[in-house]
Amino acid sequence: MDIGTISSAYSAVKTIKELGSSLLEAKIDAESKQRVTEVLETLGGVQDTLFFIREELLKAQDKNHGLKEKVKELEKKLEEKGKIQYEKPSYWVIENECKDGPFCQKCYDANQMLIRLQGGNNDIWSCHECKSTYYGPGYISPSRRVNRSRNLRTS
Repeated sequence: MDIGTISSAYSAVKTIKELGSSLLEAKIDAESKQRVTEVLETLGGVQDTLFFIREELLKAQDKNHGLKEKVKELEKKLEEKGKIQYEKPSYWVIENECKDGPFCQKCYDANQMLIRLQGGNNDIWSCHECKSTYYGPGYISPSRRVNRSRNLRTS
């Protein structure tokens, strides 16, 4: 049953009650008046029940709408999560063979926030959100750097 059906039934009961009230004002015998009064009381109960059902249906529809929105949100997050790939020491978003990033490992692991890392010189990256520093696979420490002038042989 939908809201329109319940609203129509409610209106029909209301109209029948109004007709019954008009009948009570007409010149009818006491027994008929008693029956009309009983019918009106019953219709009042039906009307109250329809009103209650309509309100409950509205609440259910609102809840259903909220749940559908939540499902959409979770489906979107799941789709996004499927595009996120961890490559030590950071996360990357891979979509249609395009690689976007790097993103902070700490921020994503703790809060599911994709915070873009800054820097990149000598593959050193920093996060302005959590202040973490990452050294990528291309990082060369100062102690490993070789002064080229020392390695040149003179003839």
